[in-house]
Amino acid sequence: MDHQSFLVSVLESHWATDMSKPVVAILVGTRPEIIKVAPVIRQLKKRTIPFIFIHSNQHYTKELDETILSDLKLDRPDYQLRVGSGTHAVQTGKIMERVEKICFQKKVSILVVHGDTNTTLAGALTAKKLQIMVCHIEAGLRSFDYRMPEEINRIITDRISDVLFAPTLIAQQNLINEGIRSESIIVTGNTVVDALRQHQKMARKRHTFKHLSVKPGQYLLLTMHRAENVDDKGKFIKLLELITYISKRLALPVLWPIHPRSLKQLTQFDIIIPPEIIKINAVGYLDMIQLLSNASMILTDSGGIQEEAYILKKPLITLRSSTERPETLSANFVVDTDVDKVDQALQAFRANTIKWGNELGDGLASMRIAAKLEELLEQKEH
Repeated sequence: MDHQSFLVSVLESHWATDMSKPVVAILVGTRPEIIKVAPVIRQLKKRTIPFIFIHSNQHYTKELDETILSDLKLDRPDYQLRVGSGTHAVQTGKIMERVEKICFQKKVSILVVHGDTNTTLAGALTAKKLQIMVCHIEAGLRSFDYRMPEEINRIITDRISDVLFAPTLIAQQNLINEGIRSESIIVTGNTVVDALRQHQKMARKRHTFKHLSVKPGQYLLLTMHRAENVDDKGKFIKLLELITYISKRLALPVLWPIHPRSLKQLTQFDIIIPPEIIKINAVGYLDMIQLLSNASMILTDSGGIQEEAYILKKPLITLRSSTERPETLSANFVVDTDVDKVDQALQAFRANTIKWGNELGDGLASMRIAAKLEELLEQKEH
């Protein structure tokens, strides 16, 4: 794509923004990031804080992205960069180049990034080099697994951020342990709690189960898409065997709303899914809330789903060797492909010894974040 014409979707804001005044840029790259920043965007609008919304399209499926925006009742991003897939270096470089142009064009004063994707890192690096203030939502999460690209993104982004919105006390302590000044850290709670609370009522109105062969409360829910799980044929098959084992032990079918990446790899590897696993097309956010809320147990390799399962008080098996969400471990069993660990999880499930708390927040994280952004903008105006 000609880099001069990368701004394929520039939309006018609902209200005029005086670009001579400081402006906030909200940068996302994936659907989970859209979900988690949506409550912040609502708060910015409520406070009439000038902002622009940028989507790198790091992971982009037109239908799924549009469904998410519709479910969240969000306007389309002001800028869609269409960087698409690629190596980490190619993807990060494209995002940096394109975000830099927007920062110059719109005179961005504060860049807000979220999470741990290549978009997060690229945005933070770009802003820092332009001497633009960087604010990181979901700062301080650590898996301590340096094989994960996301762990590298988290560490570097936190190191160069000016304001770090830590979702939990554990995240705050991780940052302090790394030598980050405590004055730069604000414990806000996790915006995923805000998002769930704001949309659960709407989700309950969906006819999610109308065309499904499973009934509420009588299935296990699976989400699996991480590269280390689905890009390796041997690991992929081993995980499917493990999931089938869990299904048989609990005598419940597994419902799998399949991620585009996983579907592509299934086809490429010519893998036949066991009959215990019911594959359906990927679903929107509201339908996913319904599927999560009505599952007996959740199996996932997603960080966001770990949080949502914990908030919804659902037993959880994480199909990874580590987690950056230790707050969930009273109800979250990290098993990778270890059958013994799965058996321990199932024993706890049957013995009803799983516990949930409120460590992830009170649903007011977005309000705290928006209030701080408003304060920072006011300081820049004077």
